Amino acid sequence: MSDHLGELIEPLSLAEKGRTLVGRLPLLGLDRLCQSLQNGKGEVDVSLHFDRDEVGQPRVTGRLAVTLQLQCQRCMQAMDLPLSVDVHLGIVRTQKQAESLPDNYDPLLIPDVPMTAADIVEDELILALPLVALHEIKDCPAADTLAGQDEQDDEVVPRRENPFAVLAELKKQRND
Repeated sequence: MSDHLGELIEPLSLAEKGRTLVGRLPLLGLDRLCQSLQNGKGEVDVSLHFDRDEVGQPRVTGRLAVTLQLQCQRCMQAMDLPLSVDVHLGIVRTQKQAESLPDNYDPLLIPDVPMTAADIVEDELILALPLVALHEIKDCPAADTLAGQDEQDDEVVPRRENPFAVLAELKKQRND
């Protein structure tokens, strides 16, 4: 079943009913994520399925797909980053429950009040962001500059004389 992604949800209730949320979310509605983006244009394709696994653990599985525009930290220009994020969350109410989750789940610690699907989507996308956004070297406008630096780095650097060599000579003469 398809529901509205921006409305309040109760993940445990949705898991009991085996519901699926499918739709699109505008990036501009994801404030924390937009702080890391060059611009907030675009939408996230969302498919989230709430159910219980074979041992009865409530969970959220699904996929998020989006193209984000970040700032390349090499050339400082905009770059598109296509992301496809697989979601595997175990729904828990306490930190203790989160610690006992199987390794194949990340915890979704739910508050006592309803939340939105956008909250889940935003957290997963933030976690999927690279630590440092960089174009592929072949696509980066700064690649020509970097190639020139590499050539300069390969040049033979003249060997400097050790400033303490004179002291070593004096010490050697004294011991003789």
